[in-house]
Amino acid sequence: MEFNIQDSGKTRKYAFLREERYQFQGLRNENHLEIGLDVKLLSVSEGVPTFKINIIRYKQSNATGLYSWVGDIHEIRNELIFTLNEKGQLGTILNMEDIRMKWEKIKPELIKEHKKDPHKDIFITGINELLENADNLSDALRFAQPYLLLFPGIHANQLKKDEETTGYRELPNFLAAKMVPINTVETLTELEDGKIQIEVQGTIDDEKFEQEKVTAMIRILKNRPRVPTQLQLGYIERYRLDEWPWSEQSMCMSIAEIPGTLYREERNILKAI
Repeated sequence: MEFNIQDSGKTRKYAFLREERYQFQGLRNENHLEIGLDVKLLSVSEGVPTFKINIIRYKQSNATGLYSWVGDIHEIRNELIFTLNEKGQLGTILNMEDIRMKWEKIKPELIKEHKKDPHKDIFITGINELLENADNLSDALRFAQPYLLLFPGIHANQLKKDEETTGYRELPNFLAAKMVPINTVETLTELEDGKIQIEVQGTIDDEKFEQEKVTAMIRILKNRPRVPTQLQLGYIERYRLDEWPWSEQSMCMSIAEIPGTLYREERNILKAI
């Protein structure tokens, strides 16, 4: 399953919806996000596709704390031009200079706007480091939404009906471990209407997950040596395809929980319009 040069110039519009609920140490927060996207296949060169994504609409329900920063900096990725890697996921970002210029333009105003935020310097430094090179930003966005649902890597797999293949995902920004590595099992089925559906089930990659860092952090916060620290994860994706390689509708849901300490639920839906 590959992108063909005949597909160059094709564009799809998508609506992306995200709901996230987060509880940590008794503190609760949630956010609802709506994004409108134009996705265009610019070219295919030696089998490597180049895409452009434009964010044409952005709306979120929460403008406090960390979410205020997310809302303020989303415009630096309003236009993203990139290739896909050999796995069919987001690869090399090609318009880094434009992204840096946007950041430098809005940074003084953000510093002024968030001058009372005690974490201001941490956020600014983090964004500066993220934009130092294309690899940093690519690594940060590859498994983030909506890029994962657009380019999950299933396009590069030779999927056969009712056969299972394996894959890999990450749940970004997870406490002391920074991310949760996820092993996936992917299954293709043909629906009654002739369309193709791909189901993905994910479990924690215990060999790569830094559980000991999470355990140490929680025991310090709780000041109790026997507090539960083991992460429990539920993770699924579903893709409904109408015209390869385009998805008609995609979904990703995850629940990460450490009983008594953390609850993190995410629901992501991407729909062609």
